[in-house]
Amino acid sequence: MIAARSPATLTRAVAPATLLLVSLCVLFFGPLVVPLFRATGVWPLAETGAFARDLLATYVCPTPAKSYWLVGYEMGVCARCWGGTIGLWLAFFALRPLRFAAAPPAWLVRYRALPWPARLGLSALPFWLWIAEIVRWPGAPLPVLLVNGSIAGAAAGLFFCSIWPGLLPRTGNRS
Repeated sequence: MIAARSPATLTRAVAPATLLLVSLCVLFFGPLVVPLFRATGVWPLAETGAFARDLLATYVCPTPAKSYWLVGYEMGVCARCWGGTIGLWLAFFALRPLRFAAAPPAWLVRYRALPWPARLGLSALPFWLWIAEIVRWPGAPLPVLLVNGSIAGAAAGLFFCSIWPGLLPRTGNRS
């Protein structure tokens, strides 16, 4: 017989990874859906895609003109921002199996031993490449933007996985 669990226990057991996965899916597939919606030409879908593109290009993405094109329309964000989402996925898939490891790797233990502001500062360093690239190399090709974004996204993913409860094994440091 299976023991009944309280809703609070189920929420604690499922919520950290589930909420993160839903967020990552929206971040990854959202920019892909924008040009597909626009390409349909169907009034509510096309207008929703155009609105999402305008919203993302205005408030989220620093260089919306550097987007990949899909079915004749620009993606919702530039290659760099989409690369950041890919980097978040890479960090999640690289760090997720460590929850079940007998002992976390030494580099992760050292990283987790840092106070969270130091972890944030260390993980923010790759984002300086974004600034340098926007200011000093405005004509960078899209694959460079994608790789640059992936590196910064992976660093951000490492930080977020280190502070998100239940995503990494305990290392003795609760900060």
